[in-house]
Amino acid sequence: MMAAEGARGRREQEAKAIIALPDPVRHALSGVVASAAFLALFFGLAIEPALSAPAALIVYIAVFLMTTRRPPSTERMLADDVSEADLRAAVAALEAASERLARAEERAPRSVKEVLAEMSARLRRIAEHHVTDPRDLRHTRRLIRHDLVRMVETCEGFVDLAHRAGGADRERLNGIAERIRTFSPALAKIEQACLDNDFMRLEVETEVLSEQIGR
Repeated sequence: MMAAEGARGRREQEAKAIIALPDPVRHALSGVVASAAFLALFFGLAIEPALSAPAALIVYIAVFLMTTRRPPSTERMLADDVSEADLRAAVAALEAASERLARAEERAPRSVKEVLAEMSARLRRIAEHHVTDPRDLRHTRRLIRHDLVRMVETCEGFVDLAHRAGGADRERLNGIAERIRTFSPALAKIEQACLDNDFMRLEVETEVLSEQIGR
């Protein structure tokens, strides 16, 4: 029954998408359009490479995001637009982030030590929940694809900086630590939403966390 739902969901997702393409084709199409944009800016408008290259990169990302991944017909779908490969990649990303936070916690100052341990544990539990109920992956993709790495790098950067900073920098460090402490409650709400299967709440809480990390 889940396989049938997955196949139907995939067809519906492809119908809604602007363009549904296999990943290699998405990358190739994005590269061609980005290259054309760079050539037009550099040769056509005589814009320096220092400006043309970043603009071309933005075009690449925009074109890639305008398309939707079309899983191979041989790829097993677990629920709607969640494939077995999608689930494996997401779980691996969550577990890797959990491990990195656990290592950072070992070196962290007391001000964030407990919160990093909490975040590591929550990410591992979210990964475990996705294995049990793959449907929730549809609503945590933004966190996993865009915010997870930034969140972990922010925490690791703080730990590294705390070991190098002098006494005059403590006030600034305390401000960063306070923001890092807001990550765990946001993750807690996402975890609870997973447990509750509250999809709308899950999307809202993921958006809140994304905004916090962006700030």
